[in-house]
Amino acid sequence: QRLQPITDYIPKPMIKIAGKPILEYILEDLLNFGFDDFCIIVGHEANQIKNYFINWNKNNCNISFVTQNDYKGTAHAMYLAKDFTKNDPFLLYLADTIIPLDLNDKLSKMVSDVNSISILSSKSFVNDSNSVGNVVVKDNFVKSISEKSESNKTNLAWAGLAFFRDSSFFKVIENLPLSKRGEYDITDAMDLVIKQNKIIRNYSCKKFIDCGTPKGLLDGLKFVLTKKELPDTFPVCNVIEPCYIGINCTFGTNTTIGPFVSVDDDVSIGNNVKISETVVLNNAKISSNDVISHSIISKKVKLSVN
Repeated sequence: QRLQPITDYIPKPMIKIAGKPILEYILEDLLNFGFDDFCIIVGHEANQIKNYFINWNKNNCNISFVTQNDYKGTAHAMYLAKDFTKNDPFLLYLADTIIPLDLNDKLSKMVSDVNSISILSSKSFVNDSNSVGNVVVKDNFVKSISEKSESNKTNLAWAGLAFFRDSSFFKVIENLPLSKRGEYDITDAMDLVIKQNKIIRNYSCKKFIDCGTPKGLLDGLKFVLTKKELPDTFPVCNVIEPCYIGINCTFGTNTTIGPFVSVDDDVSIGNNVKISETVVLNNAKISSNDVISHSIISKKVKLSVN
């Protein structure tokens, strides 16, 4: 909902920044760490995800898809991976989250942790709403965690990653009551684990980016553009780097792109246009004499970041 109306027809993890969907950056990071067997829970516009990744076989990884037909929350989605994980250790990773700085170090610690559950959190996160899991920690162990908390008890937020040593968490989900929002939430299930006097270990990363919000998506763009190898030449327009420009794009005269702009494929931009800190999705058309900043533009709509 936070990226509507763009997400009415594009699944949130499939929004492209600098030529790739958010989800592809996540999978590449996990591949680089050593994971090679993935299960993607799909729902809204599922075929867009399946069609893109069905033959995505980098490093001979395996990708399975499970469809969530009823959108009953994050814990319900996670439960659908029960047959995939069996009783093996597994990592849960929310598909709109980027860990920009110290992911490998934190994953190494989580994977080797002896506790049944370990999570990743951060004091520094990019999100233009209060809709994050609020984490209370003492001596590096989680004392409570709440979903989309509006009154924060702490400045620590769940970064959307958790590592599980076995399948016992699925039993917790089976006994989980509906939240006030009418959903089954992973954070509520974690809180139930704590109330059962079981241990959840916390690890903190320097920062995480919630790309599921307009502000977070633009921050994800800035991170990607600063680490991505960009072309030496651009189409005939004024470019202030860093920028990414896809194929088959047309530009009018006296048009300036950048800094921090991603222009996807088949985009048409008119004369005397200035664009900065903006994601332009494929097939978008931008009229002449427009000045655009801090926006996400698709072929159907312009979404401004306040």
